[in-house]
Amino acid sequence: MYAKPVVRRLTKEEALAARPLWSEIFYEDSERFTDYYFAEKMADNTGYGVECGGRLCAMLFLTPYTGCIASEGGTGGRFREIPLSYIVGVGTRRECRHRGYMDRLLRTALADLHAAGEPFTFLMPADPAIYTPYQFRYIYDRPDFTVCRRKEIPASVMETEEAAALADFAQRELEGRYQLFLRRDGAYYQRQQKESRAMDGDIYLWKEQGEIAGFYLYAKENGKEEIQEAVVRADFARRGTLEIAGAHPIIMARITNIGSMLSLMRLRADAPAETITVRLRLQDALLAAHNGTFLWTVGKKESTIAMLEATEDAEACAEVAGLTEFLFGRKDCRACFDGAADSGVYERLSQIAPYTRLFLNEIV
Repeated sequence: MYAKPVVRRLTKEEALAARPLWSEIFYEDSERFTDYYFAEKMADNTGYGVECGGRLCAMLFLTPYTGCIASEGGTGGRFREIPLSYIVGVGTRRECRHRGYMDRLLRTALADLHAAGEPFTFLMPADPAIYTPYQFRYIYDRPDFTVCRRKEIPASVMETEEAAALADFAQRELEGRYQLFLRRDGAYYQRQQKESRAMDGDIYLWKEQGEIAGFYLYAKENGKEEIQEAVVRADFARRGTLEIAGAHPIIMARITNIGSMLSLMRLRADAPAETITVRLRLQDALLAAHNGTFLWTVGKKESTIAMLEATEDAEACAEVAGLTEFLFGRKDCRACFDGAADSGVYERLSQIAPYTRLFLNEIV
């Protein structure tokens, strides 16, 4: 027999006191990195725990970020800010595993994110098979960066006072290239430098005539070198400072509030219609509010949804995982929705602009 488990939010003090369990579960993390994480990030997190007999047996944390998303589906235009949470630190004490604790933590966190109106949540899975049953799907492939260290184009370590200038450069470059990324500011890069240094790395800047022309985040943990992120001005990149050879899937996501998520979508700029409507039936085994038939109206400037009566016929049906893959451009609408082809629903859905140009390299 074991004590009846209690699932609840952790206080800030309890989250900070979870370090021994963190070190036990994530034993591959260096002590230096764990020091950084609990000193710099844990206090901002929302923590959840499973407690048995007064002892923390399992945990999950949400790290808050501010997402910048293109307001009209394209790049180079206006961006709006949205709250997003990154799931991290999911783990169970070894002797308490296989009791469904992670399931309860995920369900609790997802319900809270739904209530908060956050459109989706994201994570970097240790094993995607863990999260696939919870309707998480890959949305982002990180480029495999290679930095060409050339004597005639030296890169220097970022000085603390350069963080604001780097944030301005990164924000400007990302807005011109991507549809979705996390907001950059000086504090972001000051913290990121501490994170890189905790992994025996640093932030390096390329400059031209005293102005930032590019940067990269270097880490070397457990003897493995990695360029975690790099952005270089287009004209400067042509000088052979950075190479990208392929990409690999790294970030999974799940819709947490259907209304908030679908309100972000827009029709393609070249779509023949100004507005389309689809009667969409959604299935979600974890969030009951997502189950039902919705009238989804999508235009080039606005998108809305309204729940319909249960008797209304749907033109297209999808599980939340399939909808996620469609909205982030991972699969064609025919692979994500069941619908009657002769109703023209696929033709309408294909006019929606997915969010395919993402930049999500955060690892904690």
